[in-house]
Amino acid sequence: MQVYLSSITENDYDLSLDAIKKAFEDVEMSNHDEHDLVVKLREAPEYNYELEVVAKNEDGDVIGHVMLSEITIVNDAKEYIALALAPLSVLPDYRGKGLGKALVNAVEDRVKSLEYTTIVVQGDPDYYEPLGYKEAAKYDIYSTFDVPSKYVMVKFLYEQLDDRPHGKIIYPDSFK
Repeated sequence: MQVYLSSITENDYDLSLDAIKKAFEDVEMSNHDEHDLVVKLREAPEYNYELEVVAKNEDGDVIGHVMLSEITIVNDAKEYIALALAPLSVLPDYRGKGLGKALVNAVEDRVKSLEYTTIVVQGDPDYYEPLGYKEAAKYDIYSTFDVPSKYVMVKFLYEQLDDRPHGKIIYPDSFK
């Protein structure tokens, strides 16, 4: 099986939305509107196509997708620019083969070159911890969404980050 990872193009927009919708149909912890979130994020003024990666099979079908969006983390003294990972999706027939991990690694490599330092995600710790994500509350990072803190995770992209972001995560209006 050949799989190709690439930046999203306008030609992939509708195909990726269909794949995202299908990928979340069987996910119990989903409200099944992740594809609608992607539409809103793409329409936002801060949208950056370089922060969106698709996986395609040899027939050119979109089988996986990951997206990052700019957020801020604020405290009393400082405001940090960070990224939110949402959503990550892989079609059911392609799960368990490392494709989700490959998508996350690809988008992380990409954002390092864009000089971002921090990614937060609201997701399953059993999935994201092996990818290097840790509970954000341990680093004094808190979500404004009403979710248990164990599901709010962070990854600092550099070991020697002198000034790690900490504070409250502020999502743009497109997340609401």
